[in-house]
Amino acid sequence: MRFVVTGGAGFVGSHLVKLLVEEGHEITVIDNLHKGKKENLTSVINKIKFQKIDIRDYESMRKILKNIDGVFHQAALTVVQDSFARPEEYFDVNVHGTENIFKLANENKFKVVYASSSSVYGHKLETPIAEDTERNPINPYGKTKLETEYLVEKYSKLNAEIINRAKLPSL
Repeated sequence: MRFVVTGGAGFVGSHLVKLLVEEGHEITVIDNLHKGKKENLTSVINKIKFQKIDIRDYESMRKILKNIDGVFHQAALTVVQDSFARPEEYFDVNVHGTENIFKLANENKFKVVYASSSSVYGHKLETPIAEDTERNPINPYGKTKLETEYLVEKYSKLNAEIINRAKLPSL
């Protein structure tokens, strides 16, 4: 199958890319290398397509997200402390950038596996946290992830296939 991994040069994304390559899938990685490192992909770099693109660049994303089976969306700004200093940038990347992917999924009919965060729940001491637990983020990063969860709901109602789960179901 043909998959795109956004944030594929980051820690989680690069491990996902390696697994998908090992399983024989055709992979394109989209990463702006803000935090990700191309070196994380050294063992598979000759087996993937790498695109240095920011997910906020809708036209570039539109060109790449055609004729694919799905996107594993790992790209995000994630440092909670930094989100207090740069809340607008976090909102722009995490919400607007993610919405670009959801719009294109709806338009091109591919599936998206979206990675949310436990930060949407605020301070919860019990683990595991059930998905139906009240969401009450306490920092700008968590608020952006909650906004993207609302986008998951919105685009799902438009028949986009967006999966928001910790465990990845079969695509």
